[in-house]
Amino acid sequence: MKRNNQLLVAAFGLLIASCGTGVKKTPGGIEYIVHKSGSGAQLKLGDTALLNVTQRINDSLLGESRKVIGAAIPVAISKPQNKYDLMEGLALLHEGDSATFVIPWDSLPAQERPPFGKKGDKLKITFAVEGKYSAASQKEKDEKAIKEYMDKNKINATKNAEGVYIAIQQEGTGEVPKTGDTVVVHYTGKLASGKVFDSSQDSTLRPGMPLEPIKFPIGQGFVIKGWDSGLGSLKKGTKATLLIPSTLAYGLQGSPPAIPANSILIFDVQLVDVKPGTAAPAPAAALPAPKK
Repeated sequence: MKRNNQLLVAAFGLLIASCGTGVKKTPGGIEYIVHKSGSGAQLKLGDTALLNVTQRINDSLLGESRKVIGAAIPVAISKPQNKYDLMEGLALLHEGDSATFVIPWDSLPAQERPPFGKKGDKLKITFAVEGKYSAASQKEKDEKAIKEYMDKNKINATKNAEGVYIAIQQEGTGEVPKTGDTVVVHYTGKLASGKVFDSSQDSTLRPGMPLEPIKFPIGQGFVIKGWDSGLGSLKKGTKATLLIPSTLAYGLQGSPPAIPANSILIFDVQLVDVKPGTAAPAPAAALPAPKK
């Protein structure tokens, strides 16, 4: 019986070695274990990796990103800045890999240590590489999703030069806004699923707030790019539907929890008024913000 146990232990050791799950070290000395080897390309400088991140102190779970956010976290691969910079470890991984990196709590700079740790503790961070973000691939996915939405909902829309699809329900008779003009807009925004995430005309989404149109200078980055592009081609008084690809909306980051990453957005809008303004530059912002 003892002989059999020894054989089992030896076989298990060989299995671990063959799966590449032994403890390794990065060039800078960070210990790590590969739990799963993927078949995708190795991550490289400049890539945006889509990760599920799990953090532990010793064996105590601190949190898992996908359970908190509901989606993979985008992380841009950059040059490591110090000895325990995990960018060094990420650059060793491939798409589909899952690996845990182990960092001594007391080896981190004081300002970077989790407050609930102590000397001798180990910070364990597991990265599961779900894929890489590609703007070109996402653009293709957005196009497909928008066309499917249009077909399903029998929407006839025209694509403008920037990539926003515009369906006119009622043509206005006023002027088209110029960069710097203040536009006054009623809107309802929803996901392709039909879920409404914000509206200037629905009191259930704006409890205790007056129902009034949004006002902002157009073409100056106060709103998502798809709004500037779509509204900038409408005449005053027009009612229309804007179908906006994620690359011209909230993109890879999304706007959790209301808007998931890479969501196409559908806005029913009414250009209520156009007020002459100036074309002075202004800081970028992402409005309108979805309601939580």
